[in-house]
Amino acid sequence: MNLQIGIIGAEEKNMPEKDKERLLGMAEQIGKIIAKNNAILITGGCSGIVEAACRGAKKVNGITVGTPGRKRGTSISNIDIEICTPIGVGDYVFAGVLSCDSIIVFPGDAGTIAELAIAYRNKKPLVFINGFGENTLKDLFNSFKSDYPLYIAKDAEEAAKIALKVGREQLDKETLLNKKELSKTLKEEK
Repeated sequence: MNLQIGIIGAEEKNMPEKDKERLLGMAEQIGKIIAKNNAILITGGCSGIVEAACRGAKKVNGITVGTPGRKRGTSISNIDIEICTPIGVGDYVFAGVLSCDSIIVFPGDAGTIAELAIAYRNKKPLVFINGFGENTLKDLFNSFKSDYPLYIAKDAEEAAKIALKVGREQLDKETLLNKKELSKTLKEEK
């Protein structure tokens, strides 16, 4: 089964000018690393952080998935596969987050916070980059526990490597659990 890494963050129109170039450069670098490691990049399919990551992935022939909304053909140009839902706003919150084995988090606004909430509730491993919102979970959730799978990378390259490593561990763990459940169900049916 292919590893699926998510990336979330602000749309370009919502990015602070002072950090925009640096954030977009980091996102593009992350996209390249994810693709070079044969993982699929799962995104919301919009502008800004996601677009830069997809551009990076496509530069090295990676596979990108976007959840743009209700209509086909509304994703950014570097999306290979569109997953459309009837939700309209927040499609990635529901269709994307749960499909990821780990998620790299950039600062964002309401959409990013909603995605974080679903990821947090479902214990998805999250990777932040030092200096870019790494305390967000602790600030948002009173129930935050120190054993939550939260990682803080020193830079974009390390963020991608951590996401790949913990994503693989998560996928392997979930695959093993699902096989055990299936085996148990088959035994009970006999």
